[in-house]
Amino acid sequence: MKEARITPLAGGVHQVTLPLPWALDHVHCYAVADPDGWTIVDCGLGTPGTIRRWEEALKALGSPRVRRIVITHYHPDHIGASRALAELTGAGEVVQGEHDALLTRKAWGDERDEGAFETYLRHHGMPSDEADQSTADEHGTPVHPATPTRLVGEGDTVEIAGEPFLVLVLPGHADGHITLFGEHTGRVFGGDVLLHDITPNVGRWEDTLPDPLGRYLQTLARIEELRPAVVYPGHKRVIDDAPARAAEIQVHHGARLDAHLEALRLGAQTAYDVGGHVWGNGLGFHERRFALVEAISHLERLCLEGRAEEVAPARWRAA
Repeated sequence: MKEARITPLAGGVHQVTLPLPWALDHVHCYAVADPDGWTIVDCGLGTPGTIRRWEEALKALGSPRVRRIVITHYHPDHIGASRALAELTGAGEVVQGEHDALLTRKAWGDERDEGAFETYLRHHGMPSDEADQSTADEHGTPVHPATPTRLVGEGDTVEIAGEPFLVLVLPGHADGHITLFGEHTGRVFGGDVLLHDITPNVGRWEDTLPDPLGRYLQTLARIEELRPAVVYPGHKRVIDDAPARAAEIQVHHGARLDAHLEALRLGAQTAYDVGGHVWGNGLGFHERRFALVEAISHLERLCLEGRAEEVAPARWRAA
């Protein structure tokens, strides 16, 4: 994909798809028509190419006045281009979750601990050379966050095109992940909370609170209860049966928990070794660290369920 792809959706929503340089090779952002000024949800990776594609996409959309940018969470493909996009559009409002803004400062700002990530990877069994390369790759990710002008939390509202959108904090993929739930239409701007065809990464990173998988399972149960009419996701297809998809992902993680337990029974002790057993040897360099942090989240959940135990720091066995 060389250029942005614009897909018109219902209710004045335009899906703007931008390329990513990874196995997951795209991210969806959204531009929502509004006579009082358009809203953009999520921004793409912070590369010059991303901003060039936004320039072309906005021109194709009629060069609308943009009054607001909403960031669902602080991961690079969603927040990376936010500062440049705010400058490009002149958007006067940048909306971000309160906890997510804190994580942004720790991950990409002045509060960043440069050595914490590599130490964390090594602690959980990643070989030193791979941990060093993985850290360099992570630190080289182009992320240039905008400074939020409005911090929001659970129960706040953001009005878009005359419709109040309820802010929901739905953690698991990211601790401070927000979504916008349309109170009239039931449509949801979902970021990476719910995805079609693939499952969101639920990892225990060095800046993540314990048991992200437990919180994500609660998020999925909440989506089943809310029964949104449609979810506009950050990747893959638009989801028009969110409760069914949430139930499928719950089943998936149940099977994954069993697979992680089996890895322990076969003798794996570190998250790195467990992740290699569960995911196999076909992962690329970028994906191996995601397998490691997913393994940690599943091992923590197994411990909380009494099916495994941590016998030493970052060393596990089946209970």
